[in-house]
Amino acid sequence: MKRYLFLLLFGISTICLNSCAAHYLSSSKWKQYEMPPSRIIRNGEVFFGGKLPDGSKFSVFADETIDNDASYYYTMLMQDFGWSKKDEKTWTAPQDSREYKLGHIYINPSRQAAIYFYPNGNYLAFRVNISN
Repeated sequence: MKRYLFLLLFGISTICLNSCAAHYLSSSKWKQYEMPPSRIIRNGEVFFGGKLPDGSKFSVFADETIDNDASYYYTMLMQDFGWSKKDEKTWTAPQDSREYKLGHIYINPSRQAAIYFYPNGNYLAFRVNISN
């Protein structure tokens, strides 16, 4: 009987741990950090970094190629937060959808991209480098 109980608990904990890891790496996971605009550097140097829950480190920097894709990453962030495009200028969402905050940077490790929302409402995209 003890062996069956052990196997049941082991199986449940294995499923839970695998589910948590898969959820963390999903593309809908955006990590949020408060940041004043004066810390943003657009010359390619790393201006922000940190550590992810899995122990790997990330760094954020400007990249010419990602500038062209800024609206793409903005759209991905909005959709991951539960919003959908109503018309050319309007987004709509259910009541429990997440909203972005001005003066914050959002890091998506699986997309290796970041979006910064300036306090005036403009945004820029940045490249994220992940290292173990």
